[in-house]
Amino acid sequence: MQRRQFCQGLFALGAIALSGCQASAKGGLTVHLLRKSLPPQLIQRFRQQAGVGVHLRLQETPQALAHTLAAGNLGSAVLSLGDAWLPEAVAKGQIAPIPKQLIQNGFDWAEPLQPFVKLISKEDALWGLPYRWGATALIYRRDFFADLGWEPKDWDALWHPAVQGHYSLLNTPREVIGLTLKALGRSYNAPPTHPQLRERLSRLRQGCRFFSSDAYLQPLMLGSTHLAVGWSTDLLPLLKRDPQTYGAVFPASGTALWLDLWVCGQAPDRPTLDWLNYWWQPEVAEQLSQFSDALSPRVSNLTGTLFQRYIPLADPTAFTKSEVLLPLDAATQKTYDTLWQEIFLTNS
Repeated sequence: MQRRQFCQGLFALGAIALSGCQASAKGGLTVHLLRKSLPPQLIQRFRQQAGVGVHLRLQETPQALAHTLAAGNLGSAVLSLGDAWLPEAVAKGQIAPIPKQLIQNGFDWAEPLQPFVKLISKEDALWGLPYRWGATALIYRRDFFADLGWEPKDWDALWHPAVQGHYSLLNTPREVIGLTLKALGRSYNAPPTHPQLRERLSRLRQGCRFFSSDAYLQPLMLGSTHLAVGWSTDLLPLLKRDPQTYGAVFPASGTALWLDLWVCGQAPDRPTLDWLNYWWQPEVAEQLSQFSDALSPRVSNLTGTLFQRYIPLADPTAFTKSEVLLPLDAATQKTYDTLWQEIFLTNS
């Protein structure tokens, strides 16, 4: 399983989802999205402002949304797609480009997110419109590290002798190999050819107690592990509920960034364009960032109030060193697969 398979926001859609399902898809708008990923008050405001009936189709995981898209019956609906599935969706013709001139406002994104603009651009069109992003981070139990007399600040904490056997990793090759490259001073998007990479990965495998991409918080809460690599949208709710027990850190050397974007199965009609432009409005983007556990890429002043809300996960200096995960070429992907199979999937 991948990140892009389970990330939750702060608010349940509740009554908004119920009222949306009562709206007829004919003459309205059908939206496929993750459960608990958007503040319901913003959905309600869109329905009132646009005068459009919104039919919400809620899914539990980003993977399920990708399967819905692959089924080929999206029609005029809008779907939330994780960036990990975008290249395949484009290659297989599952999504239609959105003319840039139909999208209001610009692309004044924070610098680490800028490479994604090239990834989604097709001449004067876009393959999708990103509306929220998050990051990979470290979450830890404060009592365990208080006894050690230090707290994790960067990826190198995973190789510290005191935490061997006490941490969990995401069951995702791109994340694990990427963070190891980052710890070695390389880019997440660099070829996995560093001379120390295999040795570092072997040590990481030996010290890891638990692998999961959707159940890594349970062992942490039970005290079976004391440190975990996870996604910000999973970690923030736990931190908010119990900040005395848990701490988190946006790794100082930088981390991986992910984005979710709205995509269309066919040329967007008026209700679809209203929806796309609504989430692209600066004031809506800021409110989405304030009232959920993911940030909008439309918020460019991340060193201001939003970072104050997002600390400790989004340290401004570490953010500037972070990277969007770009698609791998076939040879690099094969190297990733081989490393993962030989080191992490072989009995050791």
